[in-house]
Amino acid sequence: MASKENKQKKLITGFLSSFYRSNPKSQKLKSEPAAPANNKPVSQIGIETEGIVGKVVDEGRKSVSHIETNLSSAISFLQVKVLVSDMPGFMQVHAFRCARRTYDSLEKFSSRHMAYNIKKEFDKVYGPTWHCIVGSNFGSFVTHSTGCFLYFSMEKLYILIFKTKVRRVAN
Repeated sequence: MASKENKQKKLITGFLSSFYRSNPKSQKLKSEPAAPANNKPVSQIGIETEGIVGKVVDEGRKSVSHIETNLSSAISFLQVKVLVSDMPGFMQVHAFRCARRTYDSLEKFSSRHMAYNIKKEFDKVYGPTWHCIVGSNFGSFVTHSTGCFLYFSMEKLYILIFKTKVRRVAN
């Protein structure tokens, strides 16, 4: 019985560490092939590795069902609840991971520090003008860019992330 519990604990720990270490920008193949001499698309070039022939698949192309599965597993694993969303699944998962990582890393909780970290991460990865509000009691009424709004809860915290467009003021 203890052996079965140890296996489950190792499985969860391994999943947790891979979940936190993943970064949307660094999801590449472990060994990328050299650039082909012919003009075939990369996805059609066969590769032979230790007697196994396969095809290189563009990592950026994932089926919708994969994203939904990844989103639902992330929601249950990271213990978040999506309240309102107008954001693609991969960005939601990124927000959940970033929020959980920041929350778990803080010795003394600070909603301001958590909002700052999430905002800076989204500015770096998805471009500027992201805004983040973290707290247990706040009201908001915002205008956001299409596909760039997420409001979710994690434990007793509520997190609002949205992006706005920047326009220059006419003189």
